[in-house]
Amino acid sequence: MSSLREKLRVLEELQQIDLDAHAARQGLDAIPAERATLEARVKAARKAYDDQKARLESNERERRQVDTLLGMDRDKVKKWEGRLGEIKTPREYAAMSREIDIAKKSNETQNEQAKLLSAAAVEIKAALEASGEALAEVEDAAQAAAAKLDKAVAETEAELASLAARRATAATLVDAGLLAKYENIRKRRAGVAVAAVIGSTCRGCHRNIPPQLSIVLQRVNTIETCPNCHRIIYSHDAVNPPAPPPAA
Repeated sequence: MSSLREKLRVLEELQQIDLDAHAARQGLDAIPAERATLEARVKAARKAYDDQKARLESNERERRQVDTLLGMDRDKVKKWEGRLGEIKTPREYAAMSREIDIAKKSNETQNEQAKLLSAAAVEIKAALEASGEALAEVEDAAQAAAAKLDKAVAETEAELASLAARRATAATLVDAGLLAKYENIRKRRAGVAVAAVIGSTCRGCHRNIPPQLSIVLQRVNTIETCPNCHRIIYSHDAVNPPAPPPAA
């Protein structure tokens, strides 16, 4: 039959296994949020690219419209200037001249608009190229990060499987009643059911225990609990005595 000291060592190991498993599960639980962050970055970069692309397409449509209006106004001017020589009355000549002036002014306005749109197109194309490069960089980074997350998931799942196997073995070395007590305290004390006492301080709640209890723990004859946090406590030095120095 195992000694109480050995049982306490097993509880100590069991506690560490459970803490390691908890930390591993927390890591797994955080991964979906990390994936969502990666996806959000890619989505934002793609939106920036799509916005620039939409701006360029809108600019191109406006330039085509302006070019169409310019062509129509030029045709009007050319047609009306050709008809000036055929006009018989001063009134008709004056009216036609006004129409020609209006069309020429419209041409000037459309020309200025075309220049502005062309200049804007140059800027938009540069912004589109930059956002395309940024999108490619973000996608590459996200792909690499996602691969790391996949690797982390696989490694963590393997670690959890190993910890589960170790836990099952360790649990068989603890009396059923003591194991049930351990599990009950662990549920009530944020996953920490066992705490070492170093000096006279419980490492579970970091408060001092009574001197008489410290003496009892040194004997390693009984299972004791901390009067403050109610965790199972043991004397670290008594349960894990230092190795004797090598013989001279």
